[in-house]
Amino acid sequence: MRPFSIYYLSQGALTFFQQKLVALIIEAANPEMIFLLGASLYRRRSESIFNEPAPSSTYFSDCFFLVLMKETIPGGLHEWQSKIEECCKSLMPVTALVLRAETFGQWLKSGHPFALKVWHSGAKIHDSGNLPWNVQSDSSDLLPNRALKHSFTQGLEMAEGFLAGSELCRLRNQNTIAAFMLHQSAEQALITLIKSATEYHPNTHNIERLLRYAGLVSYRIPDVFSQGNEQDRRLLSLLQKAYIDSRYNKNYKICNDDLLHLMGKIRHLHDILLKTGENIFNT
Repeated sequence: MRPFSIYYLSQGALTFFQQKLVALIIEAANPEMIFLLGASLYRRRSESIFNEPAPSSTYFSDCFFLVLMKETIPGGLHEWQSKIEECCKSLMPVTALVLRAETFGQWLKSGHPFALKVWHSGAKIHDSGNLPWNVQSDSSDLLPNRALKHSFTQGLEMAEGFLAGSELCRLRNQNTIAAFMLHQSAEQALITLIKSATEYHPNTHNIERLLRYAGLVSYRIPDVFSQGNEQDRRLLSLLQKAYIDSRYNKNYKICNDDLLHLMGKIRHLHDILLKTGENIFNT
């Protein structure tokens, strides 16, 4: 199998950044392996009355890596994810998914769909040579199982239930509780989306990170909360803080208009989840 199309369409430019990013990650974490799982290719075209025939330009950003770490390395995986992303951001924004090499090896041995997909389709851009795995299974003939479909239905129902609860709390002027319910609705929708499409279960309550993970699954996700829009960044911050601050910070406030805007965005997430589920389970 081959990686995503962008990897081949602009391989020269991507390789240039790839080498620099790999060097930064090795310096920061000394991993066993690094897989490139995805990237964004942005296009820009500028014209004016003085410069009409301007060609469009392209640039890479938002690379997504799976980083396999040594078993003996100290600290939690979330800490290493943040450290790797921080060291790379001077060059470009990246999302790092970090796993212990032993865990990934066990997944490969047991035929875990996520691990097999990464092994056969991901671009292996760094290999320490310390993991001589011999993988025979292929991921091309894996079909969604019945348990996964049940999990999808459950996740969708929970996401919709939290959204309905949020609307009820808003009507009762319980805005902080409504915000917490919205966070839970978004979290359930995103986790269900990621798990259904990749069979990887992200262990985080961080909505911003879940949105980045979900960007691997649907090209529509990055537009739900556009990072180039100040209003969207503010709304995402309110939603992010709702998980803790709505319950434990008496200074947390959210107005009715912001709740309504966030509800519209969460409904959009639900729509993306439904469409993705139809594509996965109806083929």
